[in-house]
Amino acid sequence: MPASKWKKLTREQQAAYRWGLIVAVIGAGLLLLPGRESWHAAGPPNIGHSKIECGECHVPAPGNFAGQAFENIMHAVGLSDSETHFIYQPAGNEQCLRCHEDPDNRHPVEDFLEPEFATARQAIGVQYCVSCHQEHLGVRVSATQGFCRHCHEDTEVSDDPLDVPHSILIADERWGTCLGCHDFHGNHERKVPELMSLVLTEEQIQQYFDGGESPYGHRRLTVIQTMRRSSRSREKPVADPP
Repeated sequence: MPASKWKKLTREQQAAYRWGLIVAVIGAGLLLLPGRESWHAAGPPNIGHSKIECGECHVPAPGNFAGQAFENIMHAVGLSDSETHFIYQPAGNEQCLRCHEDPDNRHPVEDFLEPEFATARQAIGVQYCVSCHQEHLGVRVSATQGFCRHCHEDTEVSDDPLDVPHSILIADERWGTCLGCHDFHGNHERKVPELMSLVLTEEQIQQYFDGGESPYGHRRLTVIQTMRRSSRSREKPVADPP
């Protein structure tokens, strides 16, 4: 608060501000005690992340608690043009791929850096894991269905095996049917159906997004092995090759 405005406050108002600041500092201190990370998390961990410590995905933000708090307070009252991340920086692709890197991924994020995907990058940030898997929502996938439209509006399928051709589905903008056949990352052993009557419904896909059982079938073993290797590499150092 500018000094000129502070001087215009009554003695009681100034005391209220001081006590409010003291209470805020004490509360923040309690939140930062070891073992209290869940108290200041942005929300519940997503499916499969309940046993992961905050520091495994989040890098500490620059500076210390006092500096971060001061910078954000100054920004909140309009005395600074910028704010800083508080305690931890947001997780990004690097942190996600430590556990979820899959050499057989059908849609690896690095592919979306190509010029042809510029529109999709602008529309839904498809080059970032967290654009579809926003954390602390207690779900598996946070994106809404239908995102395939941003890359596949011009898709043509030769010798189309489906009883309702893809050209018709695209023309009718039935983008909710894509994931009914196709597992986006290819994480599961699944035979793509050739009959629309066997396609997974949008309700089945949504319950999976929300954290339910997979309607796609068994997960591929290579994906599980990749995640286990990543987990072990974090638990103990890996020796340099001879």
